[in-house]
Amino acid sequence: MKKRIFAALLCVIMLFGMLPITALAAEPKTIYVDGTSGNDKNNGSKDFPYATVEKAVTEAESGDTIQLGKGNYTLYGVSSTGHTKGKDLTFVGLGADKTAWNIGAEVPDPDYFGTEYNSDYSFDGAGTVTFRNMTLRSGAVDYLGFARINETVVENCTINGKTFYWGYESAIFKNTTFNCPKLDYALWTYCSPTMTFENCTFNSSGKVINVYTDYSAGKHDIFVNFKNCTVNNTSDPDSETKQVLNVNDSNMKGFKYIINISGENKVSGISVDSTTCSRLFGFGGKAKTNNTGRLNVFIENTQVWGDGERVGEHAQNFSTGSYVNGKAP
Repeated sequence: MKKRIFAALLCVIMLFGMLPITALAAEPKTIYVDGTSGNDKNNGSKDFPYATVEKAVTEAESGDTIQLGKGNYTLYGVSSTGHTKGKDLTFVGLGADKTAWNIGAEVPDPDYFGTEYNSDYSFDGAGTVTFRNMTLRSGAVDYLGFARINETVVENCTINGKTFYWGYESAIFKNTTFNCPKLDYALWTYCSPTMTFENCTFNSSGKVINVYTDYSAGKHDIFVNFKNCTVNNTSDPDSETKQVLNVNDSNMKGFKYIINISGENKVSGISVDSTTCSRLFGFGGKAKTNNTGRLNVFIENTQVWGDGERVGEHAQNFSTGSYVNGKAP
């Protein structure tokens, strides 16, 4: 009898040993947070939500989704260790008009202006962090954003303010509206080797995206993908404006910025760059210093710019700023 029991146990052990690890892993779950009626003593279910994001990320496993209720949320000042470090997390709001996330301090510290220390380290060491259906709020000074996340994804959101730091491996923005600070950029391509903008809208007043870095300059190529986006610029039409993708490639050494433009991109209120003959990319009137031959631009996979000059024929309709079957002047 003992031999039969032992043999049965041995079979069970062998069976579980042969199962793939993924078969035993816990399924990703949804954790609920309600800053108005929740309580951190609850279990985080839909009917018994937590009150704070800090409690939710503490209990979350990698791959989990955190559903946020109406209100303002942040993890600024919370250490990533024991909370977000090493985890892939998705945060979902109830819409840009109902749920908001504050990136960094509500008022950046003047003592840290011009440095990275005003940025938000609450996701330091996290894997892929996704934000959906909410407003993301930042300040209007330099070097703000989420420091040291591997990858970031922003979908169906509104972003107010200026940011430098997103995913250190990639940053993807889809169906997102950027409200640029007055006379300033929405963001810099500062730390992300690949940045993708798809079906995004930019409401600007002279500047939109700064294609520039000093953090990773001369270390690798930097890719910017721009597809089916709309730029609404409302600055004085007689004043000089920066092109949508304002480039400074002077410090890239042996590497390049590579811009891929595709789809229908509509631009209004932006000046045509006298060097590139484009509203979508240019050097903001500083071609002598910022155009050093370290920029390649492709439209629908066809190269139109390289080695500091136009390649072939531009295909831009300057009346709308959309890339169609037109010719450059």
